[in-house]
Amino acid sequence: MRTPKRVKQEMYYSLPKPGEPIYERDYYGNVIFDRMPDGARVPRKAGETPDSFYPPVKFFNSITGDLTQDELQAFGIEAKGICKMTYKKNEYPFEINTLIWKDSVPPIGEVDEGSADYRIVGIQKTGRHFYKALLVSVI
Repeated sequence: MRTPKRVKQEMYYSLPKPGEPIYERDYYGNVIFDRMPDGARVPRKAGETPDSFYPPVKFFNSITGDLTQDELQAFGIEAKGICKMTYKKNEYPFEINTLIWKDSVPPIGEVDEGSADYRIVGIQKTGRHFYKALLVSVI
């Protein structure tokens, strides 16, 4: 279950960052508030910024492409070209939609989804101390 150090390679991951709300402002730049029936003041939303990603972080692991039909069914996905990555319980903060660069180098500055090699589409606990991340090719 553990990945031997000799097969680990340098890769990068970037966690998704949710969009921030944008509030309506008056002439002076102050946020406009709406008064609710119970008397509470709530800022008036004008929209949200699009979701983005945190800067890439270097890590060492390996990605394998040998998934059985049982493993695919456990994730509820039936597709070709899917691979997996196994890691220890608190080793990485991976979550769904995390981008992975295996063969390429991540961009400097703002992260572009199209530049990544893989995206995590599922995470499954396997045993007491290990997790399995299901990766799909972005390209």
